Amino acid sequence: MASIFRQKYTKKDKSGRTVRKQSKYWYIDYKAADGRRKRVKGFKDKQATAQLAAQLELEAEQAQVGMIDKYKEHRKRPLQAHMRDFKQSLLDKGDTKKHACLVYNRAKAVVDNCGFMCFSDISASKVQRYLAERRRSGLSIRSSNFYLQAVKQFLNWMVADNRNAENPLAYLKGQNPKTDIRHPRRALTIDELTKLLKTTIKGRKHHNMTGKERAMLYKLAANTGFRANELASLRWQSLNLSDSAPSVKVLAGYSKRRREDLLPLRLDITCELASWKSEQGTKEDAKLFPKFNPNKAADMLKKDLKRAGIEYVYAAGRYADFHSLRHCFASILNQSGVSPKVAQSLLRHSTIGLTMDTYTHIGLYDERAALNSLPELPSLGDESSENQAGTLKTGTDDLPAVTDESAYKPAYKKLTKNAFSGFDQSSLIDITQEEKQGLAEKGKSLVSETLGTGNNQLSTSDTEKKNRRRADSNRRITVLQTVALGLLATPPNYNHL
Repeated sequence: MASIFRQKYTKKDKSGRTVRKQSKYWYIDYKAADGRRKRVKGFKDKQATAQLAAQLELEAEQAQVGMIDKYKEHRKRPLQAHMRDFKQSLLDKGDTKKHACLVYNRAKAVVDNCGFMCFSDISASKVQRYLAERRRSGLSIRSSNFYLQAVKQFLNWMVADNRNAENPLAYLKGQNPKTDIRHPRRALTIDELTKLLKTTIKGRKHHNMTGKERAMLYKLAANTGFRANELASLRWQSLNLSDSAPSVKVLAGYSKRRREDLLPLRLDITCELASWKSEQGTKEDAKLFPKFNPNKAADMLKKDLKRAGIEYVYAAGRYADFHSLRHCFASILNQSGVSPKVAQSLLRHSTIGLTMDTYTHIGLYDERAALNSLPELPSLGDESSENQAGTLKTGTDDLPAVTDESAYKPAYKKLTKNAFSGFDQSSLIDITQEEKQGLAEKGKSLVSETLGTGNNQLSTSDTEKKNRRRADSNRRITVLQTVALGLLATPPNYNHL
């Protein structure tokens, strides 16, 4: 039920005394369509104010049952007022001030340049035309998508806050950013990274950081994949260096996915950090890199790359900026045989496609190893060479026989042709020649008993083929698996840096 009243307030008169007064206008307090109580200014006449209160109450009831637009008041309100509330909601939910201002400014740019004053002015075609003109003027597709995402986020918030029924830009989609990459990055190779660190640690001070500080920063970035802002936020209390399982914590306010991350540290990096901490004698709440400016990280690395003789822009047009150290971390994980799912977890990516397609770079070494794993095809020479090659082929893989003992031999070539073909006799240690001969005789005896006599006897060749197939199925390891296991067993070593 609506109520009308006059507001009372206190005021000092000419003599300085505090007196209580009553407003000249009547006010209305009623329950709106969204269920919240609202206060509206009426008229000086009480009767006219009562009629307005009855009308507002009737409209609220009609809006609840869908007879009239319950968002009428929000539609009349200027979009700038809604956008100020939107920015405050971003701050209230925990976004950093920088991120809230970035989203607000992008959405505001679209609204202002399209000439939208109220909600009813919003047109999807106008937004689409504005972004197309910005792209023709030089704006990248990725940035254009960010502007569209910001204004759609604002309108989605209006729907969620019960200020409108739908988002008029919901059907608009961003374009493919891969067709317009302005700053492609590359991953530094192990040799380049080694050269960079050795040169930097001996370099002069610039960007307010010594050579050792910059080298430690680069090495930590290449071993953790941390972004520049995350490295700048690290404090000594964020590191766990004393435990047997050392780790580092990134606070949610500095993590890109807005949540606290706890990641492991390599033992060699842990030892270097502990030694560096004792040298500096800093407190627990002090920053690891107090003079590091993440906004100048690319310029700082560019200068050190030039001194180390490493190209900042590669021949293919790819850049080696500070974020490339994160690409380097992902590529090293891939070269070391780390599971893609584990790499995704270490890089803290939302999808595995982002890890493998964007951050993992394949080099000539990886491509050559993959080619060497392919089976050898028949030669296209004369007929005699083809016949000779055919006679040399053997085994279920149809691989050519190898006469050189130092060359690669399939596992099944090492197996004996008896009942103990599944047993590797090379594992027998410290046995006499007589014992070996006894094992061979026992094998022959077991073969004769197993094969039988007469029509039921199996041919020796059939038995050998079955033994060969069984040995192949249990002991074959492809060349590609061998390469992967070798990389996993001996990952790229740069612990000495």
